[in-house]
Amino acid sequence: MPQRPLIASLAAFIDAGLRPTTPLARAIVIVLAAKLAAVAVMTVYFYFANQHVVADAATIGRLLGPASLP
Repeated sequence: MPQRPLIASLAAFIDAGLRPTTPLARAIVIVLAAKLAAVAVMTVYFYFANQHVVADAATIGRLLGPASLP
């Protein structure tokens, strides 16, 4: 199975992300890059600080709502 169409579509996707053409696309790329950077910084901070994020059942229930049983 030839891989050229897959590689070409991935290259076009990456190219569109690296050089967005509209102001909205530029804003989306900037926001996504900022979010990715924030997640990377938090990951490094928690790793080196030996911190663990605790999410117990009460926290999940408060954020997502109570679990409904079918």
